[in-house]
Amino acid sequence: MNTIESVRVPVPGGELYTEVVGSGPPLVLLHAGVMGVGMWDEQLELAADYRLIRYDARSHGRSTTAMADCRAEEDLLALLDHFEIGTASLMGNSMGGATSLTFALQNPERVDRVVLFGPGVPPVDFRDPFILEGHREQAAARQAMDIDRYVEAVLRIGVDGPHRRPDEVDQQIRARCRDMAMATVGNHYTATGRLLERDVASRLAEITAPTLLVVGELEATDLHRMARDAVERMPNAELVEMAGCGHMASMENPKEVNELIRRHLGG
Repeated sequence: MNTIESVRVPVPGGELYTEVVGSGPPLVLLHAGVMGVGMWDEQLELAADYRLIRYDARSHGRSTTAMADCRAEEDLLALLDHFEIGTASLMGNSMGGATSLTFALQNPERVDRVVLFGPGVPPVDFRDPFILEGHREQAAARQAMDIDRYVEAVLRIGVDGPHRRPDEVDQQIRARCRDMAMATVGNHYTATGRLLERDVASRLAEITAPTLLVVGELEATDLHRMARDAVERMPNAELVEMAGCGHMASMENPKEVNELIRRHLGG
């Protein structure tokens, strides 16, 4: 069993809580919004073949609260430089997928291959009534300072999705996601800085790194739309729909997901 090393990586104005395990080609894991490093536990078996680096984004988990606006892709660059990594493969879910796409556009020479799960494509354009209603619920919960209500809205969007009731989702996965979301909200409710977006959507054709996009069958229509658009416009992209899964496909179906990851990273 590989030992996980915990590191605090300095970035301008703060630190990123980071875990490193395994040896081999580097693979950086970027979590979904409001989640944390724990959403990649099912992928730790990949440490037999890869040097896995997973970290909490700024204002998430055990990383520093952002009190000024910042760019997630610049934090990722600082992380690679800290570990003296020239090129790495990237694996991101949702917000982490958006960061991966942005980084691959800005720093193509630093990226080997990319794996994305239900990624947002900045500037993210949400249209699905289910997601829009979830965002309204989050805003109302934030206004009322009701953490439990806010986190439940996060889970409805990011774990259950529009096609399942909360009791139809694996309860252990839902509980783990709830714990991660509670930690992020509880630790970072004072954040005044935003994660700034770049325009990636209009420049997708410039991202040449071989990219695998995985979308859960039960995800919201926005995620399917953005993934389809990305695959049509990126020159080296492939789309896989994961049957019976929502936004957390890597947690819900790790056996098939890990096989897909190995196949894609192995070329």
